[in-house]
Amino acid sequence: MSTSPRVTAAEIARIAGVGRAAVSNWRRRFDDFPKPVGGSDASPTFALSEVESWLRAQGKIAEVAPEEHLWHLVAASGDVPGRLADIGDHLLAGTPARVGPYADLLRAASDLAATRGAPAVFADLYARFADSPAGPGGATPPATVALIAELARAGRESAVTVLDPATTHGDLLLGFVRSASALRGQTAAPALARLVRARLALHPDALPDTDITIAEGDGLRADAWPGALFDTVVGNPPFNDRNWGHHELAYDQRWEYGLPPRTESELAWVQHALAHAEVGGRVVLLMPPAVAARGSGRRIRAELLRRGALRAVFGLPAGAAPPLGVALHLWVLERPSDALLPSHVLFAEVEDLARADAAVRAWHDFRADPAGLTELPGHHRTVPLIELLDDDVDLTPSHNLPARTDANVAERVRETRERLLALLGRLPNLVPAVPAAPAAEAGAAGWRSVSLADLARTGAITLHRSASRSGPGGHETPTGPTVPMLTTTDLAAAVPPSARLSAAEADQARHPRIRAGDVIVPTLLGSGESGWARAVRVAGVAEQDAVLGPNLHLLRPDPATLDPWFLAGFLTDPAHARRAGYGAGIVRVDVRRIEIPLLPPDRQRAYGETFRALRTFVTDLRDAAALGEDLGRGLLEGLTAGLLQPPGRPGPIRRGS
Repeated sequence: MSTSPRVTAAEIARIAGVGRAAVSNWRRRFDDFPKPVGGSDASPTFALSEVESWLRAQGKIAEVAPEEHLWHLVAASGDVPGRLADIGDHLLAGTPARVGPYADLLRAASDLAATRGAPAVFADLYARFADSPAGPGGATPPATVALIAELARAGRESAVTVLDPATTHGDLLLGFVRSASALRGQTAAPALARLVRARLALHPDALPDTDITIAEGDGLRADAWPGALFDTVVGNPPFNDRNWGHHELAYDQRWEYGLPPRTESELAWVQHALAHAEVGGRVVLLMPPAVAARGSGRRIRAELLRRGALRAVFGLPAGAAPPLGVALHLWVLERPSDALLPSHVLFAEVEDLARADAAVRAWHDFRADPAGLTELPGHHRTVPLIELLDDDVDLTPSHNLPARTDANVAERVRETRERLLALLGRLPNLVPAVPAAPAAEAGAAGWRSVSLADLARTGAITLHRSASRSGPGGHETPTGPTVPMLTTTDLAAAVPPSARLSAAEADQARHPRIRAGDVIVPTLLGSGESGWARAVRVAGVAEQDAVLGPNLHLLRPDPATLDPWFLAGFLTDPAHARRAGYGAGIVRVDVRRIEIPLLPPDRQRAYGETFRALRTFVTDLRDAAALGEDLGRGLLEGLTAGLLQPPGRPGPIRRGS
């Protein structure tokens, strides 16, 4: 009986870059196709080693990359978190693979680590796990991790002991691996405890003597660290959990600021975190916006203010942390001491996590002089406690910030109007004039099509996927020489590469370098078809020599065989992406399954030029719409603020008139 890991027909299809129907066809047509070694008649399983050997012999796949092969071994094991934790423990121990059912898996990980390094190997495996259906989801983006770490460290040399009482991936603890002497966490998912510890310990920047412990269990009901105090507590605790233990924990000593109502699980986590903070210790927690103003939590919010525990509330943009569709808040608290109690609370809005420096500076300045921080309308303001302790105790940042008024709105409106009129004047000449196809050629049904996987096998196109991050988790500014990195955000915003990546990491992880004429496509379909169409890009001078960011594919056509704009035009159609997509919640696109027409070079160039003209027209039309929205907002803002006046009015409105 084979001891090789087993794969299903769907997994064979993914390995070969084909649909499941092709695998079924192979089983019928080829007598030497590997026989099932398990499963059922409806869903048989096959030995991975036999499948890979057969696919290579048939020329249906090239040599599998070592990282890809190792991931297939892990994915086929049936217990992905457990096997990844085994690999992490094994790489940390640095000992030969033990005898057992997974000895081959551990040996393969050791062999790859010998050439790539244990941190890079484990980072690649974890990135694949996080993106796979087996992953727990809920990862916190690196920019949010960086902001939380910066706010926690402000005014202190470093965060030495750090606790995350409700972790999933260990993301927030990653922000402290360079400085902390002790990292503690607790996860309600038993399978993740060992895995998160290995992820932290194998991080390239982790200090070798850092004491890392991740416990299992519910942090509220079964606190793994009773009585332990930390100088920093961070967390993204569960939201809207009505079964958090209200009845059985009614007399718990942690409720120093009042027993949280059953509907206020978030305030239970706030008090749990404060109970684990030493005097003067800092707590930084992600909170849903409803917690700031719900009537059921008013009494506890008021007590947090009176006792001087709550120091700041930052409003974050949607997408800052799961749930990604909600604009969360970031609460910064400190365990009160017997010294003079604070008199003010800082409220700030972070509109863009990539430019959160202003909010961090406001926090630094606020700590130095809470009452003296200069107010910046729409951005930050310090509010006296007496103003907050009213009937509502509303801690929503936008409700406590004065509205922004641009004193230069008249000049901005004039410039925007001129740009919009100039752009509208160019648009008629940009509309592609495309005649109807001859009746004999009308319709795509008669076209011969070919998949990108087949084109790759013939050398007409080269496919590259973005490399997994092997160095810092992306939340820290790279040191030394850097290279530009194109991200999914850049594609969606239609801007040049905006991120930076360490040149050393780019070379070590073999990040693909972009060339002019490459076609870039996302790996995720997303919820809107227009988003996919905007995200497909033909690289130009602006992208030259940039590296490929996460969740992107690079298609490099042979210009003698395939016109890049012809390729990009057909890829832009969301119908192709839907047919090549898989997954339930997050739809990933297997670009190798996308099919494009087989047309001669001259027809390709004609289509390519038309697609290029169409992209220019659509882009300018979208820019005109954005300018129109900006102009409308500016006009409304200026008129309502008295900085603009209706046409023909002789002068401003006078008081009392």
